[in-house]
Amino acid sequence: MAPLPRNTLQHFTHPKHSLTLFDSNTKYSCDGCKILGIGKRYHCPECDFDLHEYCGKCPMKLSSFFHPYHSLKLVNRKPQGERRLDRFCNVCCDSIEGLFYRCEVCDFDVHPLCTQLPETLRHALHQVHPLKLLGSTESGTCVICRGACNASSWRYRCIPCGFDIHIDCVTIQCEKRTTTDRGIPTYVPPSGFDGYAYGNPYYPSPLNMHHNYMPQPQHQNHGQVQTHHGGGRIGQVMFGLVKTLGTGVFSNMIFGTDLSSFFAT
Repeated sequence: MAPLPRNTLQHFTHPKHSLTLFDSNTKYSCDGCKILGIGKRYHCPECDFDLHEYCGKCPMKLSSFFHPYHSLKLVNRKPQGERRLDRFCNVCCDSIEGLFYRCEVCDFDVHPLCTQLPETLRHALHQVHPLKLLGSTESGTCVICRGACNASSWRYRCIPCGFDIHIDCVTIQCEKRTTTDRGIPTYVPPSGFDGYAYGNPYYPSPLNMHHNYMPQPQHQNHGQVQTHHGGGRIGQVMFGLVKTLGTGVFSNMIFGTDLSSFFAT
């Protein structure tokens, strides 16, 4: 059989036709993992079938820092009428509706896109140390939204300083304001989440020994099982982070700054 043209592939989720890499600045739902995407995708024009660029190329077996004990196997969920139980991603807690990686031994499940989250990153609110993506650690509070980080939930954390940020809060822009009278830098709440946006008075919180932030209205359901499909904010954040990785400049980025040119809206 003749080799497939460049930027074309055959995928087991769509055996009828080959898929061609297609670029359009429009949103779509990945027919592999069922998470929203925008821009490049593998596309079948005859069937209107789309795959994230990563879902089209992700390996059948994967070794990852998320689950270092065993390799993960790529699995496709059965149709809803044939399922006996619900499955949820151990990393983002969103429901699993299509392609996912699984460890049968440990009952560990994760979206393909979630496996591409960076193990470490830098953030504008805590430039002293890099933040590491961790799960099953002590409870904490997200410094962006002030919501709880449950002991079983994955978050970006500085272990020495006890500094936590939800995965889906790392892309929120934090605007740095002028220093206080004592020369201590302070930060206003991220755009769209400050006290004024909710009609509340705005009061700075006291500086502690590790970091400095403002009180935020709490988000709901961080680190808890979600019942919606992967088209919500968490799914879009996962796609945005993976999209950024492909730019080749990720290691030089500082989160909490203006990243609007990188992330899907």
